[in-house]
Amino acid sequence: MSNFVPLAEPELKNAEELADHYGSDTAKGLTSKQAQEILERDGPNELEKPPKPTLLMLFIMQLTGFVIILLLVAAVASLVVNGTGPNKSDILSYTTGKAIFIIVFLNAGIAAWTEHKAGGALEALSKMTQASIYVVRDGVEVKVDCPDIVRGDLVVLGTGDVVPADMRLIEAEDIKVSEMALTGEPEDVAKTSKIKAKKAGEPEKLTPENMVFSGCSVTNGKGKGFVTDTGMSTRIGRIAQLIAGEDGGKPKTKCGCLPDTSASATPLQQNLERLGGRIGMMAIIVCIVIFIIGVAMNRTDPSNPGSPAWLYMILIAVTLAVAAIPEGIPLCVTISLSIGCSDMVHKNVLVRKLAAVETLGSASVICSDKTGTLTEGKMTMVNMWAAGAKYDVEGKGFDPTVGGIKIEGKGVDGSRDVGVRSALLAALLCCNTSLSKVKNPETGEEKWEPKGNSSEAPIVVAARKVGFEQSVEKDYKRVMEIPFSSSRKMMMTVTDVSGRSELCQGGLPLAAGTTLLSVVKGAPNFILDYCTEQLCPDGSAKPMTDADKQDILSVVDQYSERALRVLAVATKAMPKLPFDPNNDDLSTDQKFQACRNNLCLVGLVASIDPDRDGVPESVIAARGAGIRVVMITGDYLKTAVAIAR
Repeated sequence: MSNFVPLAEPELKNAEELADHYGSDTAKGLTSKQAQEILERDGPNELEKPPKPTLLMLFIMQLTGFVIILLLVAAVASLVVNGTGPNKSDILSYTTGKAIFIIVFLNAGIAAWTEHKAGGALEALSKMTQASIYVVRDGVEVKVDCPDIVRGDLVVLGTGDVVPADMRLIEAEDIKVSEMALTGEPEDVAKTSKIKAKKAGEPEKLTPENMVFSGCSVTNGKGKGFVTDTGMSTRIGRIAQLIAGEDGGKPKTKCGCLPDTSASATPLQQNLERLGGRIGMMAIIVCIVIFIIGVAMNRTDPSNPGSPAWLYMILIAVTLAVAAIPEGIPLCVTISLSIGCSDMVHKNVLVRKLAAVETLGSASVICSDKTGTLTEGKMTMVNMWAAGAKYDVEGKGFDPTVGGIKIEGKGVDGSRDVGVRSALLAALLCCNTSLSKVKNPETGEEKWEPKGNSSEAPIVVAARKVGFEQSVEKDYKRVMEIPFSSSRKMMMTVTDVSGRSELCQGGLPLAAGTTLLSVVKGAPNFILDYCTEQLCPDGSAKPMTDADKQDILSVVDQYSERALRVLAVATKAMPKLPFDPNNDDLSTDQKFQACRNNLCLVGLVASIDPDRDGVPESVIAARGAGIRVVMITGDYLKTAVAIAR
């Protein structure tokens, strides 16, 4: 491995060539031992960071402000003048200069120590909360911190992930990536795993279609690929090097060696600098004017008439300058900000720079994501509607052994009803989330945890409650998958059901000749537009009228008004795919359109995501401070309104 040579043009290599070059495997990825060796060879997958300033450096940086420099000059001048004056033997004559020095150094010490403590705490916190991604190692999909990603790793990408390093895709299912960080283009870019030869006269693309790059976010679909470059070797790393190269590869400095932070100065810092500049200029002008007038009038020291007028007027001018400069401002500001910083710490907020407290106070709008931020991100199914009947889903959390499915208002077990079994199995066939027991290495306690999309977790748990195990994936082979997208508002899968007369025991009957079952799961108002039938309690299907759609939407509204997130599940039995699966020119949207028509609605599932503790109080506090709080979500409108209220 010490003689490793980076792979040239990985976009032109197939999966086997990539695996051979990196010593990896297209199915099992790298071994843990290989990954550790490569990590030691190449270093962590991080961009180069400027060195952390020491406590001494932070202290010196506090002395570079214009007001502080004026105070230091005034203090030195006061000591020099008094040291050369007639009262130089009087220790009290040096009080002003000493007092200014004490105030300045005390101010710098408080600010430097506060920032040093916050910097250390934030560094420790960043190590605890650093980004992670799923990687296949030793044949197992595990979550790995992004700095530990190495060349040859087989990384699994999904919607919402940020690409951790430059990668060559070997699997791609309707995957789209935002490359704005690299190209500046706002449109999402569709990616593929296929090698596309360059046609004659075709311009070279800045980003190959089968490559994804570090720092770009996955906006749609899912994929898998080999890492080809990490750290500063990535595209974004090379851009960072070019930017650094414009300045000679060195960060901007002031006073010869200190970091220049003027570009990120807060409004308070800028105003203090301007105030210091004005006071300094006015003091200098006044002192010069007083000096000229005094010399012109031949003003001498009354206690020493024989001394020259110019020497006496220098003493007067310096004294006036010291008096004119407000030495208390920096200390008052630092103490005020330190108190604010301390109060923030008590509310579990760390502030690296003291001046940031003032900037934070200038905020007028807070935009917050809903799932996992305003809510706990632990969705639990509490209700469902299937074949015209409503059901309560009992239990809490992700434990499938607790609770069951009961008919609403009757308390009768409904887990054997055709609608319940059909809706939950169909929804399960349209999920990529798994559920298993995980052992806590510290306590040894085992608990059920889902792995995958939080919206699919309640479906998997509810399906387990009626007897559908994880092994159902082996019994129902997936032929095609079209991932959820913000434009389609639904996910679709096509499953092989050949040889079956019903979807499952006691489930939806399948017509003779059915070999494939298309299942869609997503926003009810979008799915209902494509439904022409609905499942009946006896397992048959009846045509869906406009009145039926309004009744179903009223059920959706009832659930949504209780802050429940509602997903619709619909199916379509097919003898074969309505398109040529070997036609590579067909887009994902074209395949989706071919399979989405004439659907049969089998049910609705409604889940709740509990409010995170303290959120209502925080929103009220923000409003009281004049800050507008905006919730960002892709949920059904009434669900979003109910949660916001």
